[in-house]
Amino acid sequence: MSSVADLVEPDALREKAGEYLQRAGDVLRSAGQVHLVEFTPLRVTAEVVDGGERHEVELAATATGLTMRCDCPTGGDGTFCPHSTATAIETWHRAPKRSA
Repeated sequence: MSSVADLVEPDALREKAGEYLQRAGDVLRSAGQVHLVEFTPLRVTAEVVDGGERHEVELAATATGLTMRCDCPTGGDGTFCPHSTATAIETWHRAPKRSA
């Protein structure tokens, strides 16, 4: 099974989340607003601060692919939002790099 980091590599994330959400997520990540709580190959949880509000995010690698949850209105239904996208970007940057 693929890890969360494998499922959120930059090209795949851009395709799944779209350019706008990738940019919004990158702004949050670059500003240091993503705080990883749990970081394992199959599950990542984070708190993302956005506009003074804290959002809880979970990304998980499952047999069927990536699942996500955020407590914001957009991400509550399991779709990408700025917070889950920021968490995905942070996950990719923090994951151990594999040799090709």
